[in-house]
Amino acid sequence: MQRPASPPASGHGPRRGADPSPTVSWQIPRRRRRGVLAGVLLGLTGLSVAGAVVVSTCTLCYAVSTDGTRPLAYIQREDTYQAAVAQVEDQVSHILRQDYAYAQEATMALTIAPKREIQTSSQLTASLMETVDQVQAAYVLTVDGVPVGACASQAAIDQALQAQKDRYTTPFTVEATFANTLGVEEVYLPADTGLLDGGALQARLAQSWDQAGAASAALAAQLPGTWETPPEEGPLLTVRTVEEVTYTQPVDPPVEEVPDAALLLGERQVLQQGTPGLEERTDRVTCTQGVEEARETMSVNRLTQPTPTQVAVGTAQGVEGAQGRFLWPLEGRISSPFGARDLFGSTSLHRGIDIAAPTGTPITAAAQGTVIWSGLRGTYGNLVKLDHGNGFVTYYAHCSQLLVQEGDTVEQGETIALVGSTGRSTGPHCHFEVLWQGELLDPLACLPDSSGGSTIP
Repeated sequence: MQRPASPPASGHGPRRGADPSPTVSWQIPRRRRRGVLAGVLLGLTGLSVAGAVVVSTCTLCYAVSTDGTRPLAYIQREDTYQAAVAQVEDQVSHILRQDYAYAQEATMALTIAPKREIQTSSQLTASLMETVDQVQAAYVLTVDGVPVGACASQAAIDQALQAQKDRYTTPFTVEATFANTLGVEEVYLPADTGLLDGGALQARLAQSWDQAGAASAALAAQLPGTWETPPEEGPLLTVRTVEEVTYTQPVDPPVEEVPDAALLLGERQVLQQGTPGLEERTDRVTCTQGVEEARETMSVNRLTQPTPTQVAVGTAQGVEGAQGRFLWPLEGRISSPFGARDLFGSTSLHRGIDIAAPTGTPITAAAQGTVIWSGLRGTYGNLVKLDHGNGFVTYYAHCSQLLVQEGDTVEQGETIALVGSTGRSTGPHCHFEVLWQGELLDPLACLPDSSGGSTIP
């Protein structure tokens, strides 16, 4: 892509004309140029030391003017002008997509000018481009190789970029950057091309690619060279920010555990509630498009210390832990104890105790628990199973009617079923089992000394 060069150091602005073909006139005839040069050099030989300085810093050259008065540029060779015109015609033809002939009238006059102001052919080309009415200089912003907008000045682009950063900055922002690769191209565009101001460019930068892609593609079609294709989606410009945030937050009190043999293994009881502390934290927060992506703690300052929460932790296990915790599920006579027994012609382990009572007698929960089974279960007949936590489970079998459902929570002493003779049974009774962590316990070791029934062996 060809870029316009900087204007001449003289600072004189161009005047635009409209003649059909470039014309160059000379203020000093060719036959007199040698004489002029000789006279200038002869005159310089009598100069003082100050004149010698002028000779070293200045040179004989041609002043090119398109308005007949002010020099547009200074060149050292006559053919530099024609070469620059050819370059202008080639560039403008490419920009307009049609043949173009430079039609400005120009004059050249021999003069003396500082050497630093002498322009090359490419520099003169840039100066002449400023006199062409059909084109205009522009600055094109590119994002990841895609042209996204053209402005009349670099300042307008800088304004738009800063405004886009400002959308995602806060009083805590210490750094704001773009995740994209940005570039600015100095180009010439057709004079009828609409240029964006800083506000309009910022509005475009705030869009997504699916919104701005068509405008970007249209701009790329006006520019020389090959450009990247706009993405189909995603933000056009991605802003990343880093913030340093200072805030206070409570500190949870620590827990001090105190062994307690009066509680079952696994049971916990709060003895004294602690109080939270307070700390000041400073975090470094990284955000993309205002959304937090990473956080790093930079410093922590404890303002107040928390006081601990004291918790009693149960240590009692098995039968020892169950003593005094279960109530008799009903009043009645123990018709069959726990352990080995002869039944139906064979010896087997009786897994619980049988408490005989009339059909329909209420059966209550030996302790608070959750119903984990309520239904028909093989030789148990109608069965209720309760999970009491801490590894304890109780069975209530051979019921005539079940009054709870799986998932129910029951309180100690709450009626859960009625006595019956369902399953493998020889008469109405409640078969009662106690398990701790899957191991059978003798229910009598877990119950008070008496059920209140007529006979307790």
